[in-house]
Amino acid sequence: PLIGSLMFGNLIRECGVLERLSQTAQNELGNLVTLLLGITIGSTMIAERFLTLNTMLILGIGLLAFVFDTAFGVLFAKFVNLFLKNKVNPMIGGCGISAFPMSARIVQKMAQKEDPSNFILMPAVGANVAGQIGSIVAGSIILALLG
Repeated sequence: PLIGSLMFGNLIRECGVLERLSQTAQNELGNLVTLLLGITIGSTMIAERFLTLNTMLILGIGLLAFVFDTAFGVLFAKFVNLFLKNKVNPMIGGCGISAFPMSARIVQKMAQKEDPSNFILMPAVGANVAGQIGSIVAGSIILALLG
């Protein structure tokens, strides 16, 4: 079913005849399916089992990791600029969050709002991909050490 859905989606998008259906499938239908999936999964959860101290700690630690990853990425880019002749835009440091691929686009929009001639999307995506590769390497090392 998944491969069939992907093939049908590509057929709708690429044939060019069904433009309205293609836009609906990409936007409204995708949002609706996400909402219904969230409601159906959420309705099966029991608050006493899900809303525990461990869950809140995990969510808090994850949020803290996002904040520190962004902040230290920017600070590290500023630190590296002390030693480089060709300076790096420090905003790129905020794109290293591997779990948040939209960070590159958000940083691009922020950079262009500041200076319309500033186009840093490709370096930002590169930093994001490097973060993803780093996460894979770190996870592999942890798996190798734990057995």
